Amino acid sequence: MSSLNTLAPRATPVHQSPLLLLVLTGFLLGATLPVARLAGNAGWSPIAFTFAAALGSGLILLLAGRRGRRPVSAAVVKYSLVAGVLSVSVPNSLAFFVMPQLGTTMTSLAYTLPPLFTYAFGWMIGMERYRAARLAGVLLGMSGVGLLILGRPLQQGSGGIALLLALGIPLSVAAGNVYRKRHLPDGYDSKTLAGGMLLAGAAALLPLLLAEGRMPAMGEAWLLVLLQCALTSLGYFVYFLFQKVADPVYFSQLGYVMSATGVLSGVALFGERLTPWMPVAVAVIALGVMLVNRRPPQG
Repeated sequence: MSSLNTLAPRATPVHQSPLLLLVLTGFLLGATLPVARLAGNAGWSPIAFTFAAALGSGLILLLAGRRGRRPVSAAVVKYSLVAGVLSVSVPNSLAFFVMPQLGTTMTSLAYTLPPLFTYAFGWMIGMERYRAARLAGVLLGMSGVGLLILGRPLQQGSGGIALLLALGIPLSVAAGNVYRKRHLPDGYDSKTLAGGMLLAGAAALLPLLLAEGRMPAMGEAWLLVLLQCALTSLGYFVYFLFQKVADPVYFSQLGYVMSATGVLSGVALFGERLTPWMPVAVAVIALGVMLVNRRPPQG
C-alpha cells in the first residue's frame, strides 16, 4: 500500500497552482468592479472610494500579517512604496482622469495590454526569453478581451492626449509586475506585502483626494466600502500568493480574468446585453492562457 501511495500523483495545493490562483485572484479583484459601480451610483467619487478601500484593506492585511512577526525593514517599506505607486495609484489615477474623455470601454481596453508590455520589459532585462507560443498566447488573450467589449459604444470626442495618457495605465501595471517579482523581499508573508502595497497606494492617492475635497457622509453606502475592503484584502492576499509561483508574464494575465469577470457581472447585475462575441471571447482567452502556461520542450 505504501508503494502505491508513493506512486500515486499528488494534487497540487491551491496556493502553489498558478492556474487556480490566476482564476481566483482575477475573480476576487474583478468582483470589485461592480461594487465600485454601485458606490458611484450611491454618490462616491472614484478617487474617494478607491482611497477608502485601499486604506481599509491595507490595514486589515497588515494587522493580520504582523502578529508575532519580525519588524518591517526599510527594504519592505521601499518595496511597498514603489509597488503601491506603480500598481495602485498611477494606473487608477490615470483611469479616473481619462475615463470622462474616452469612456469606460476604451479605458477598459488599456487593461488588456499589460501582458504584452510585461513580456517586453521582462525580455529587455533578461527575465524572459523569446518564446513564440508565449507571445501568441499574450496576443490571443488581448484579442479575447477585445471581443468582450465589441459592440459597446465609445464616447465621442476622444482626444489624442487622453489616449496617450491611457497608454500609461498598462505601462505602469507592467512595470509594477516586473518590479514586484524582481525585488520581492524574502521572509515576509503575503499579508504583510499586500497590506504594505495597498497602504502605499492609498498614501499616493491622498493628495488627489485632498485636491478633490470631497468625502461622502457616513450614511452614504459605507457598507459598500466594507464589502470592497473584504474583497480587496482577500483578493490581494491571493494576489501575492499568485505572484510567488508565477512569472511576471503569466501573472499579468490577471487583467484578462478581471475584465471577463467585470463584463459578466455587468450582464448579471446591471442588465447589460450579452453580445454574441462573448462565448468566442472566453474560448480565445482560455486558449491564450494555455499557450502562455505551456512549458517549452526539454532538450
